[in-house]
Amino acid sequence: MSVNKKILEFNKDRIPALLSRKYAAMRSNPFVFFRGSCHLFYDDLAKAPAFKDPTRAWICGDLHLENFGTYKGDNRAAYFDLNDFDEAVLAPCTWEIARVLTSIWVASGSVGYSAKDAGFLSESFLKTYVATLRRGKAGAIEKDTIRGLVRKFLLSLKLRSRGEFIGRRTVFKKGELKLRIDNEHAMELVPGQKKLIIDFFDDWRSERPDRKFFKVYDAAIRIAGTGSLGVERYVVLVRGNGPGQEYLLDLKKSSASCLNKHLKIKQPAWKNEAERITQIQDRVQAVSPALLHDARFNGRHFVLKELQPIQDKMSLSLCKGKLKRMEELICIMAQVTAFGHLRASGRQGSSIADELIAFSKEGEWKKQVLHYAATYSKKVESDFQVYAKAYDEGFFAAEKMIEKIKTKKKKK
Repeated sequence: MSVNKKILEFNKDRIPALLSRKYAAMRSNPFVFFRGSCHLFYDDLAKAPAFKDPTRAWICGDLHLENFGTYKGDNRAAYFDLNDFDEAVLAPCTWEIARVLTSIWVASGSVGYSAKDAGFLSESFLKTYVATLRRGKAGAIEKDTIRGLVRKFLLSLKLRSRGEFIGRRTVFKKGELKLRIDNEHAMELVPGQKKLIIDFFDDWRSERPDRKFFKVYDAAIRIAGTGSLGVERYVVLVRGNGPGQEYLLDLKKSSASCLNKHLKIKQPAWKNEAERITQIQDRVQAVSPALLHDARFNGRHFVLKELQPIQDKMSLSLCKGKLKRMEELICIMAQVTAFGHLRASGRQGSSIADELIAFSKEGEWKKQVLHYAATYSKKVESDFQVYAKAYDEGFFAAEKMIEKIKTKKKKK
């Protein structure tokens, strides 16, 4: 399918509104700013003294406390795992650990913890990560094998029905079920673009017999995330064999990882960025999400997956003022991180499990990464204050940013 330039121009018209939402969210507090500025973290990490780390691991690249969550696997069971792989690459383990430890420090203030508490939680994460790595065996976090807050969270998600989820996101118009356009979750498409998406899915589902069970009914621009606001993304309503068999699909344009310019480890020759994202996600997670797939749409590459009623991030507000509960959650996150590194070991140049086990027994890098996270969190706070001042002065007005982007392109 060739690129429809008119449709691309339409997408550009929507960018200012989406960017305005992103910039406003990042102004809210240092943790949201940290989540939305992954590239700044790695720009600074690249300038810092390297940790003593010979490992090569498949990392999600943007690991922070809200990039862990629940989803339904393609086996229809619920899991708690890493859930964002847009920046995923082959890199040293410590790159992943440094980012998540920094997020613990930055997020601690938003849930009412002191610097002492943040240090305690960081050490708890690292101790659990190292202990799990040392055992050398990848596991999975499921409701039947976990206790505490995550177990309660997974059990509560069973009560969420797909019907209620679809009901909140849709509305009947002239007797037909359509996506609810609320400019919070979904934004209207022009007819030409909607037809393009529907035609794409009709072609896609006809390729294999197992996809022919549904028919596309509607599509819209999807609004979700912080860092990904402004990225071309769609939500698609499909129906199976009859009423009550509706599903929502997420179609998100893939881009190069912001870590690329700092990588010294040779990466596989991926066919495209969507293949990179889906392949790494498939090997790191215990079970892949339902319908995870890379797709070519309108001349560009996208990641396709099902939107689910049980797909959710772990809200840190559940641990506000409850240090013991937070430590329990942090340790489960550490297990999940180590499981992912072990599960993907020995694949396309990554360290084998024995190398990861040997690395877990070394001591110097642990002190280095703990110190870096604690120190760098102060840099994040400082950067946030600079950003907040610039935002308040109108520097990040979306229209101005679009003009700056256009000017840069003209100069090139």
